Parts: sequence; C-alpha cells; structure tokens
Amino acid sequence: MSPDRREVLGLAARALGWLPACLLAWYLASPVASWVPARLAAFAVGAAAGPVTSTSLTGARAVYELALPAPYRPGSRGPDGLATLEVNPRLYTFGLALFAALWLASPRPRPPRALAIGVAALLVIPAWGIAFDALRQLAAAPSLAPYLGWSPAAREAIAFAYQAGTLLLPSLAPVALWAGLDPRLGATRPPEDPAA
Repeated sequence: MSPDRREVLGLAARALGWLPACLLAWYLASPVASWVPARLAAFAVGAAAGPVTSTSLTGARAVYELALPAPYRPGSRGPDGLATLEVNPRLYTFGLALFAALWLASPRPRPPRALAIGVAALLVIPAWGIAFDALRQLAAAPSLAPYLGWSPAAREAIAFAYQAGTLLLPSLAPVALWAGLDPRLGATRPPEDPAA
C-alpha cells in the first residue's frame, strides 16, 4: 500500500473515531448552534414571502410566523393571510460535527484559526437549507398561492434550492471548508521515483 493511501485511510479512520464524540457535542449544543442560522433564515423567508412577525426556537424546532398581505382585487381587499412554519434546524447544522471530527483527525499542527473560521461559516451556511425548507412549505400550500403570487418557475427554483440545502450543503460544506482551510492539503509533493 502506498504511503499516500495509508495516510488517507488513517485520516478517515481517525475522523470516524472522533465522529461519535463530535456528534454528541453537536447534539447537546444544537439548540444554541441553531439560533444563528434560524435567525438568518428569517430574513431570507421575509424577503421572499412576506414579513416574518415572529421567530422562535422551541426545543428542536424553529418556528416562523408570517403575515401575508392580501392579494389585490379591484374594488375590495380580502383578509391578510397568516402562516406558521416549523423547521428542524438540526437537519442542516450537523456539518459542525463532521467538520470538528475532520479537524481533530488532521495531523498536528491544527491551526485554531481554521477551526474558528470553519465553525463560523457552518453557523451561516445552514441558513440556506432552513430558509428554503420554510419556503418549500409555503410553496406546497395551495391555499397560500394567491397571497404569494409565485410563478411555477419560482416554485421549481425553491424546490431545487431546498434539495441543494438539504442534500448537498450539510454534508459537502464541512468537507470543502476543512479541505480549503488545511494548508497541508494545498501543498504539492514531489513525484515518487518509480525506481525506488
């Protein structure tokens, strides 16, 4: 087995070894770690759908209440709409545990600055998934269609962004951040001498 392959397998084994402890720490800290992305998502939901009148974190749920202005009808104004949306931020923030496990599994020296940057980024990135989860719920409610006025293309864009925020970002963002923040991964090695 080549030294490079042995190094990669060793890193993977160490990361898997650290992962249970990191997942436990993330789970215990998730109510606090969910606060930042849930608040950031409220701004995106408000910009796309209407004013968010209330944002709260109750247990493992972010709850958004929206006031949806009534659609315009000549000569009359209908009642405003109200929507309450619940999103589980844990579905989007588990990348913190994956990033921490990769960082701890990396050979020393491990720059603490990289950990701080990675954690800060992984407190912001989940807002994408949380926001589009809430917007997906709105788009799926036929009774809210007149209030939102979203075109079929807008609904498809929301569905696509929701899939990206659910399937891709939570698992790929921590790996990409770890790889980008580890200076050793950018270093090139001289080619091995085949005669040796």
